[in-house]
Amino acid sequence: MIVTPEASATAVLKGFAAGRAALAAGFRGVVLAGGLENSSYRVTSTVGDWVVRIAGARDARFAINRVAEQQAHSFAAAAGFAPGIVHADPARGILVSEYLDGAVWSRAQARTPERIRLLGARLAELHALESPRNVRRINVHDVLAHYLELPATGVTPVSREDIGARLRWSLATYRAPPSALCHNDLHHLNLLGTAPLKFVDWEYAGVGDPIFELAAVIGYHDFDLDQREALLDAHGGGFAPAHVTRMCLVFDCLHALWLDAAGGWDSLGEERRALLLARLTIDPAERRR
Repeated sequence: MIVTPEASATAVLKGFAAGRAALAAGFRGVVLAGGLENSSYRVTSTVGDWVVRIAGARDARFAINRVAEQQAHSFAAAAGFAPGIVHADPARGILVSEYLDGAVWSRAQARTPERIRLLGARLAELHALESPRNVRRINVHDVLAHYLELPATGVTPVSREDIGARLRWSLATYRAPPSALCHNDLHHLNLLGTAPLKFVDWEYAGVGDPIFELAAVIGYHDFDLDQREALLDAHGGGFAPAHVTRMCLVFDCLHALWLDAAGGWDSLGEERRALLLARLTIDPAERRR
């Protein structure tokens, strides 16, 4: 049986008062582009213009805590970094948030000098917020341990032995900077608009390492050295280049482990897959910057 966007959205809207009002008023549902796990719909009615996110069935596999997501998203929305939450049902993986008019970034846009500077400066603002007490703390070591223990699904082009060796090198002398609220998953599809730039999909967010946040941006978009330096300059955190290099390798390793767990290597496309694998085959000792 094919489930239409209207049917999926209707099931969610029945669960809260404003949603039932939208049902009574009549609404239009449109499928939105999303990741490998979740489904998202735009629901437009006279009551409101919303995004309905329905989580996939593998939250435990990816160590996703929907209560923690809601707490981080709520704090970020109040600070102007995320769309407002209309309704949340963490037990069912449901999140209804405001639909924002700004365009989702393309990968090409995320690699331009103007957008790199914009993103770096906006992340500096996020990281400068006082860390919220009710938002979970994220330890990169714990996240890595979780993914290293997961069995792979499908293709595994990088061995766990190679990943383990690179992680040991990267983390041996690394010292994290002071913690900050981090989104931790800022690929271009989670970047929205420019005035101001907002972030969506806060499921991996928490108080953690801002260098890891920057490393994720660098790794997701395959920044070269000039692009990386532009991002760091715009951020202005004054982070040591050696620490950034080490955390970039940590992120690449974690990205590979996530792709193993999700069976998602084919989702990268040939070019991005080749670039990630190339970085993972470099002898860590040869990484100068």
